[in-house]
Amino acid sequence: MRYGPEHSWWVVVDPKTHSTLEDIVFKASLKDLELQFKGGLTIDENPTLFTDQKEAEVEGYGRLVALKAAQAIARSGACSKIPNATRIELLDGDGNLLFEADLPGEVK
Repeated sequence: MRYGPEHSWWVVVDPKTHSTLEDIVFKASLKDLELQFKGGLTIDENPTLFTDQKEAEVEGYGRLVALKAAQAIARSGACSKIPNATRIELLDGDGNLLFEADLPGEVK
């Protein structure tokens, strides 16, 4: 299949502390993505393209859940009880990585 500059995909990026689903899941064409990168989007934010909106929303929701879980663990003080813990990973029933998030070093 051929895609041109005007074709749109659903894009998912990693959430930040106060992100909502609408912040991290959006529709964009190649032209829109060019502007996103010029405006500060980086590959470190793991931009992922989807042709299906629902699949993109599921991915975005999973990324938000992983981040919120990491924040909750950090706030609970559990990180101090497990000093080598640095990230949280959500796995499926077969042990495949679905979503991951770094445990914050300091929670405000």
